[in-house]
Amino acid sequence: MFFFRLPILFLIFLLAASAGTAAADAESAYRKAKEGYQQLLKSSKQQLYRSNWEKVIDGFMRVRDTYPRHPKAAAALYMAGKSCQGLYKISRVKKDAGRAFELYSLLAEDYPETSLADDALSLAAGIQEEVFGDFSQAYACYRKVCEQHPSGDMVSAARKKMIELARYAPSRPPSQAADLKASASDSTVMGIRYWSKSDYTRIVIDLGGRADFTSNVLAPDSRGSVPPRIYVDVPGVTLGPEMVETIEVGDGLLQKIRTGRPDDKTVRVVLDLVSFQDYKVFPLEDPYRIVIDVAGAGAPELTSNPAELRSLPPGAKDGIAGILDQVPGDSPLKVRIPPGRAGKGLRRIVVDAGHGGKDPGAIGPKGVMEKDVTLAMAKALARSLEKELGCEVILTRDSDVYLDLPERTGIANRVGADLFISIHANANRSRDAYGVETFYLNFSKNDKAADVVARENGTTLKEVGDLELILFDLMANSKINESSRLAAEIQKSLVEDLSRHYSHIKDMGVRQGPFYVLLGATMPSVLVETAFISNNREEARLADRKFQQKTVEAITRGVRSYAVAHNLIATK
Repeated sequence: MFFFRLPILFLIFLLAASAGTAAADAESAYRKAKEGYQQLLKSSKQQLYRSNWEKVIDGFMRVRDTYPRHPKAAAALYMAGKSCQGLYKISRVKKDAGRAFELYSLLAEDYPETSLADDALSLAAGIQEEVFGDFSQAYACYRKVCEQHPSGDMVSAARKKMIELARYAPSRPPSQAADLKASASDSTVMGIRYWSKSDYTRIVIDLGGRADFTSNVLAPDSRGSVPPRIYVDVPGVTLGPEMVETIEVGDGLLQKIRTGRPDDKTVRVVLDLVSFQDYKVFPLEDPYRIVIDVAGAGAPELTSNPAELRSLPPGAKDGIAGILDQVPGDSPLKVRIPPGRAGKGLRRIVVDAGHGGKDPGAIGPKGVMEKDVTLAMAKALARSLEKELGCEVILTRDSDVYLDLPERTGIANRVGADLFISIHANANRSRDAYGVETFYLNFSKNDKAADVVARENGTTLKEVGDLELILFDLMANSKINESSRLAAEIQKSLVEDLSRHYSHIKDMGVRQGPFYVLLGATMPSVLVETAFISNNREEARLADRKFQQKTVEAITRGVRSYAVAHNLIATK
């Protein structure tokens, strides 16, 4: 019996020794691949060669393929994905980013129990969002983080991204639909903002998704010890982690904003007022928020119904526009907004090719379409800015696709761009109009500027003013002063450079306008009308590659001048 057991014991010993050797080999192979990755990161010159990245990626993939059940297999897949991302940052070839996405997705699928699974899903979501602009796919990845890894360290950030991308949420089959009402990703009061003028205050309640609400007003008591109050009840939501119970305001109309719970299923926002004449409460979409407008004595009557706005007589001003007309130039609005992210240097620029897809933009006498001209110029400008300024440039579109206007600056905001430049071709009812002009965001008082605004926004002249009320709360984030300086530098360079090569270059100056494509941008933003496609001479130029390149070079020089003046790039 003893002799019968000996072979079995010996076999067990051999298997254990073999497993130990395999584990040691896996650790050694992973360590070697990791060392190769770290060495590559130390040499900016070696990073320029694809073969060096491929060698590192192959090293990590060998670990995973050879030892698929070893603890280092997941780490190897993760590092292979990171290496593909590193290659993409050099190559700008989307196939490299796509490969990184596939590797991260494979890690999350094959090794869901590891601590790297939620990190991989978050990185995969970032690739879809920032590289491919597939916000629906990005949302799906962030949702997997929340649903499959609720205790992971990435869930908080993933929930915030789901809120940001809620409008792109893919629909689910009823059998798979989760009850998101209990999730902070879709039903959280994320924050409260306000801004004030002497006779007007706007309060905005930011939510993670659509929600029902009711509002009411409470009169002051007869002794005057209790102030008048307006309150909004939002059932079925929770309070975000950064919410505070009381926000002191003291602007003459509003004493403070209080947040609490009258019961365990409702959030109540209370406005303690000094006095008021009128108030309106209404929702706005994308992102969903509840807006409360409070007007004091002497303020214009408030209007919040979009149908009412459209029925205003020509020349009439809605409540907000009337207030804006009364604001002296030396008395800016008091604004309270969350602090922005600080950054150093000119790192990233978003270039927007106007129109696209089903929206051709203006069409010239010979049939040249604005969407084609702007795409060609935007691509050339991206190459020029990357080459001359050494920064990353992201295009809102690199093909003939349609993008909603808010989505264009939404892309710039999501990637943390330092500048946003929207390229367009001008048009006029008169074939004789020609010239170059550059716009930045402001509420236009100029009829000619308003004409351009109406065309680029896709609205009628009458409706231009109506945009003000709907998008007024976004203007607080607009870098208007910096935008005006950027516009001035680009306009100057365009006129100077093009005049050296072409006749009849007319300087139409820097102008202001409430362009939808610029509203909501949290960085200096301009819209460049490169030439009039409605003019025969300038239509031919816009279709000419040489003119396009000269225009692009001039814009690049203007951006460089702005960046140098603001110490965003080194001069030597």
